[in-house]
Amino acid sequence: MERSDGAARRAVARIPASLPYRLLAAGRPVAAGSLLDISVRGAALLADRRPAAVHDLVLELRGPDGTAALAVPAELVTVDADPFGGWIIRLRFCASPEDPACREVARVVAVLRRRFNARQSALARERLGLHTAEAYGHRGPPGA
Repeated sequence: MERSDGAARRAVARIPASLPYRLLAAGRPVAAGSLLDISVRGAALLADRRPAAVHDLVLELRGPDGTAALAVPAELVTVDADPFGGWIIRLRFCASPEDPACREVARVVAVLRRRFNARQSALARERLGLHTAEAYGHRGPPGA
């Protein structure tokens, strides 16, 4: 997709995530670290070194609730230097949506989305001073 200002926009939103991962190429580890974000179509990873191999990639990660490791076939999109040190690796998942690994990724993304939305809501309430109905002394805000 493209925005009106000409910049590209993802068709699927990425969810911030800080899950540990291992990136394998032909079954051998080429990078490890923490996810930056993830969607059902791809992920961005933080790594302390640039991966040497870029073919036959599989992203291994555990679900946010510590569930069994997922192994998702992926292709390398970009590798960029992280301004704070290390590397940012961007991947696109190769498996079809019907693939069990993709269904598992969708489940992980759904859990992360719920957690992210709950944290954002709590932060907004804290910073904006939003109150519960009980704070108004009745069932809702004035005029409700």
